[in-house]
Amino acid sequence: MSYNGVNYNLNNSKPLINREQNYVLDRKLLSVHSEDRDINKWKNSNTFEVMLPETLSNVQSIRLIQMTLPGFFYSFSNEYQNTKFNFKVGNSSTEYNIVINDGFYTASQLTNELKNKMNEAYPTDNSFNVIYDEIKHKFWFGHTDASFNFDFTRQIAYDFSNCDQPTVWNNYTKWGLPYNLGFKKEVYNSIEDANGVTFDYKDTITTDLKHYIQAPLAFDINGENCIYMEVEKYNSYDELYPYNESSYTNIYSNNAYSGKVNSAFAKIPLKLVGDNAYDSRTFYLHNLVHYDPPIERIARLKFKFRFHDGRLVDFQNFPFDFTVELNSLKNEINKQYNIRIPAAYIL
Repeated sequence: MSYNGVNYNLNNSKPLINREQNYVLDRKLLSVHSEDRDINKWKNSNTFEVMLPETLSNVQSIRLIQMTLPGFFYSFSNEYQNTKFNFKVGNSSTEYNIVINDGFYTASQLTNELKNKMNEAYPTDNSFNVIYDEIKHKFWFGHTDASFNFDFTRQIAYDFSNCDQPTVWNNYTKWGLPYNLGFKKEVYNSIEDANGVTFDYKDTITTDLKHYIQAPLAFDINGENCIYMEVEKYNSYDELYPYNESSYTNIYSNNAYSGKVNSAFAKIPLKLVGDNAYDSRTFYLHNLVHYDPPIERIARLKFKFRFHDGRLVDFQNFPFDFTVELNSLKNEINKQYNIRIPAAYIL
């Protein structure tokens, strides 16, 4: 028998009334600061795990809704393996090594850093100079009277503080300091020119560099444009692997041309909003992740922050924070409320 569209089992002494499954979406915001981590377990803030204040059940979706990052991202760091290069002078077999300080440089600052480091490594006559070509955005290395050469075909060893940091030498780009300065993995011998180097747009037209090497490419010293955030078990971004090698005629014929499924949780663009902070708000974040079926239980979250090529972000000691939204489905019994408003109330 049915009445008003509802079926009743009259043969049962206790007939059951069908009811729909109604759920309410419960929104919970989790605020996380880098200093919230267990510093004894997680030395570096690029990877850490936190316990949620309360265990959440039946989680239907997660997203990153806000992140404030430090404004002092180093573009040169021992962790990134781009602070060293070697050179030789004349016909000597002695190899000199320079190590620039970790940090973020302007072109002019890096010019002075390189010049001073080369003269410290080879203090014989203090005659090395580095010139920043503002028009071509290239670096020139020179010496007044001695020939010299760069051999960038050999890998330079680095000691990492973080064992999870990948080695970058085999990459096509960002493989070391010479790449940032505009060089390839080649040997470069200085050119001798008695007239020196001329820059017509500079106040000092002619330099006294009789032996020089010009970087073949423009320099790259600004660092990365975005950061990838991983959340263990809950990633949804698909990502292509960088530095793939494929057949020129058929890019799909080589197995090396591939990507990774669920490699990251969010892609965070870096937008400088002041002298002290990068800020990524909801407008720049599109990473709402739905789970079907919903996640039964979440008690902790583990985060990792890296660049596209796998290098972990070197945050140094600068703090950062972010907010994660977790939406849970809660079973709801439909209720009807009869509310009487007293006559004395004016709503």
